[in-house]
This record gives sequence, structure tokens and C-alpha cells, in this order.
Amino acid sequence: MPKQLDSAAVCLLVVLALLGPAQSGAQEPPVSAEARAVFERSRAQLVQLRVVHRATRAETMTGSGFVAAADGAVVTNYHVVSKIALEPDAYELELVWSDGSKAAGELRAIDVANDLGIVASGRAAPSFLALRTAPLAKGDRGFAMGHPLDLGLTIVEGTYNGIVEHDPQGWIHFSGAINAGMSGGPALARDGKVFGVNVAHRRDGQLVSFLVPVRHAARLLESVRAGGATPADFRKEVAAQLVAHQAAFAERLLAAPFPVSRFGPYGVPDAPDAFTRCAGGTPVDPNRLYEVDSKACGYDRSVYVDDTLHTGGMRFNHRVYRHGSLGPVRFASLLEHQFEQLRSESAGSARHFTAFQCHDGFVAAAGGAGTLRVALCTRAYRLFPGLYDFRLRLVAVDSSEHALVSVAAVSGVSFDNGMRFARRFLEAIR
Repeated sequence: MPKQLDSAAVCLLVVLALLGPAQSGAQEPPVSAEARAVFERSRAQLVQLRVVHRATRAETMTGSGFVAAADGAVVTNYHVVSKIALEPDAYELELVWSDGSKAAGELRAIDVANDLGIVASGRAAPSFLALRTAPLAKGDRGFAMGHPLDLGLTIVEGTYNGIVEHDPQGWIHFSGAINAGMSGGPALARDGKVFGVNVAHRRDGQLVSFLVPVRHAARLLESVRAGGATPADFRKEVAAQLVAHQAAFAERLLAAPFPVSRFGPYGVPDAPDAFTRCAGGTPVDPNRLYEVDSKACGYDRSVYVDDTLHTGGMRFNHRVYRHGSLGPVRFASLLEHQFEQLRSESAGSARHFTAFQCHDGFVAAAGGAGTLRVALCTRAYRLFPGLYDFRLRLVAVDSSEHALVSVAAVSGVSFDNGMRFARRFLEAIR
């Protein structure tokens, strides 16, 4: 992840909020002779990227990159250069080479969904880092390079552990200490070829880091080599890529009706695909006068757009309430409070979103089995026309002894796909 000098914390994810800036408090192991050899062969092709605020001439963010072509093209992460893409009038890009020399960098291409960017360095490269096409085997050694915490060029030994399970983007699981500022740097195999691009680490783990598979960087480099023009407005390019990403995301999510699982006296939507993870439990509170069981499902990761916007995620939560000693009047009041809570869900930058607009009413559950009170709220993206966030909340009101309260959210989708999601979700309630 980039090193940031302001108070905003860069976070790549997530709906379940476990992926974040590549930081680690773990002590790095000593560098081996093999790592030293890889370092010496590769150091000249490493570059530090600095995002500079034009008005103050102060650094806002730093990250890493590497030369991957004879024309000097530098591969990095999109999140390292996101301010250049979205606010080019306010920020500029500076490259710092391993010998200390500096040059201006020009953003040429981005892949938002895979968190990659290509930067023109303005100078030819007599040597560059080759991209590895041969697969690695789980347990193979790897060497991540970059500029952690602006402390100088560093190499970290780690282990390739295959593709992350339940990850729609197919990131690589790398067991090594990737720290803030190393984002965009290369992960090299023993042969010195790049097999991945540093991108993030897991906050609740030890040495659990992630890499973007190098095939995505190869594809982006090829698009630049093929003569693709540099976008005149990268904000429009970000928007176009987000729209394309949501179309594929929605098609996978809504390819079939939601599966239904039993939850107390109800049937509720369950994980719609292999990438959705679910967890359940009974919150413990000895002072609570009612009983409740909960089940939550969602994606582990969404798409980074900027420091304050992550999109393309999906989550839902079911709770079955039993009145306990509340009595019917207080139980009804509890359910009303749960339902109205949706109207206060307005988190998010006004720069990015309009206010939520909500509509609610009563609908019959599938098969005529009971009545649901439903609220559907939407908000539009200001900077990326055609994208919306949807929030759905429902309460089953057919009993004074128990009730189902479900909440669902999907972000960064077209209006039509958001409505499809809401309909599919409601059709799965029994």
C-alpha cells in the first residue's frame, strides 16, 4: 500500500472490512544470500512513485513500481496513482529511481478492478524486469520489493501460497511482510521474473499479504503497446471500467435465483455464489429482554476507487427476533425501530453520492405466506453517472411472537441491476 502523509487511511476493502493498507507490525526476517542476489539483479528497475500536491509541493502519497518494458513503462497499483487519475489538476506524479535521480511520470493506463496502473517514465530502459508466465507451486519462495514507509528500497522473503479462495479477482496469497509504501512493487520468483504485484495485507493476520497476478499487468502493458491512446479524462475511464465491472459482477450474482435456507420459522436468501461468505451466531447480552439470532453474508473485497470510496460489494444480514419478556407492544416498537434505522444510513462523502431516496410499503411474501414491510433506498454516484447504491430492509409482520428482519445492500451497480437484486432478494423470502 502507499504511504500516506495525511490523516486518511487507505483501505482496499472491504465489505467485511478485513483487507486494508499493506502494513505489518511483524519483524521482518534477515535477508538471505538468495534474496541478496535477487535484490542486486533487480534494484535498478525499481522506482518509487510520489504523488505531489501542486499547490503546496508536499508529498501526499508514496508507493512503488517497476520497469516492465524497454520503453521504460512502469507498472504500479491504481490506488497509488488514483489521485492523478481523478484529480489531475491538483496533483502530479514524480518518479525516484534507485540511484536517486528524479523525473516526472505520466499516467498512461489503468485497470481499476485489478488495481493496476501503467506510468510512462520518459526514458528508455536497457534492462527491465521480465514477467513470469510459468506458474509457481505452493511453497515456492518469492521476494517482494518496494519502499516501505519511505525508508528506502527493501526486499522481503516470503512464500507463494496459491490463489486466495473465495476471491472473485483471484489475488495471490503471499506469506511475507508487505508494508505500507510497497504497493505496486514486484514480487519476484527465484529466477528474477515477476509473478505478482504487491497490493495489500490482511490487518487481522500475521504475514498474510496479497499480490495481483502478473497476467493482469501483462494485459494492461499490451494494451499500451498496441497503440491505445492515453485517456484524455481518466475520470471517464474509471467510470467506464466501473460500469463494465458491475455488469460482470451482477451477471454472476444474479445468474440464478437466490438459494433459500431455513432460519427459524422462515426461509431466507443464502449465499448466491462461491465468493459469498456467511457467518452466524447469537449475540450475547444478559440484559436484553428479547432473543435474537443473526446470520450475515457478503463479499470479502470490493473495488478501490479512492480513499473514501470502495464499490462493487454486496452484503446482507438476517435476524430472527423472539419477543421474550417484551410483550407484544414493546416487541412491535422494537421492530419499528429496526425498520426505521435504514433511513439513517447516509454514510459516505457528499462529493461522491446524492442523498438516499427511500420508498416503503407492504408486499406479500412468496407463495402468499405472510406479509412483508419493505423499504428500498437508492443513491446515485455524482462523479460516475450510471452507478447507484441500493439498500433494502424488510420486516415480516405476520406474528406478534417472532419476526424476521433482513437488510441487504449492493453498491456500484446500474439502476436496472440494483432493481434485479432487490427483486431476487425478496423472491427468496419465505
